[in-house]
Amino acid sequence: MGREKEPEEEIDTDAWMATFSDLLSLMLTFFVLLFAMKSVDQGKLQEALGYFQGGIGILHSGKNMPVMPPDSQVFDPRPIKEFSPDQVQKMFNTKRLHGRGSIRREGRGTVISVSSGFLFASGQSHLRPEAMEILDEIVLLTQGAEHAIQVEGHTDNFPIQSALYASNWELSVARASSVVRHMLKDKKLEPKRFSVMGYGDSRPLEKNDTPENRSKNRRVDIVFLK
Repeated sequence: MGREKEPEEEIDTDAWMATFSDLLSLMLTFFVLLFAMKSVDQGKLQEALGYFQGGIGILHSGKNMPVMPPDSQVFDPRPIKEFSPDQVQKMFNTKRLHGRGSIRREGRGTVISVSSGFLFASGQSHLRPEAMEILDEIVLLTQGAEHAIQVEGHTDNFPIQSALYASNWELSVARASSVVRHMLKDKKLEPKRFSVMGYGDSRPLEKNDTPENRSKNRRVDIVFLK
């Protein structure tokens, strides 16, 4: 009588599915991490996630797990409203403020620059009445925008002679703070949008070699960040 043939060992042909499932999970985690770091476009992220939602049909027994909704502080899909720089420049011209204020575009955003000589008396941080008027108009023009606003004080390189402020650093911060306080006084803008910086004479627009250039450097910049 011949020897009985041993049954062949069955090979699990579905074993690769477990490995493939792990790979999909890792890829999904990777995309979620990118989303959390804001380094991926929302449309591209949704397109990528679509590949994991029923497109392949392998993980039939798995449950559909909802993607964590985007935090409003991390990503806001609403378009940012823009104010017109031309409106601001026209305001300066119609108010006969030529040479006292200007507007420029920078990589970080739009900068409204106002001469400190127009805003304040020498060595002081209290706003002049005419300065309050122009700040009120800037508030009206920018009320519909949703930018973060950074207000920066700048001085020339002449050391300050004042019992109130130890140096130009303190003066520049005090002046920027006065501008922010006035812009917030009617509660038309949200305080959380604002930040205050004082740079003293460390960021001049021009060399401090002539009275005209020093006057340009004494300014308050209202920056509407991108």
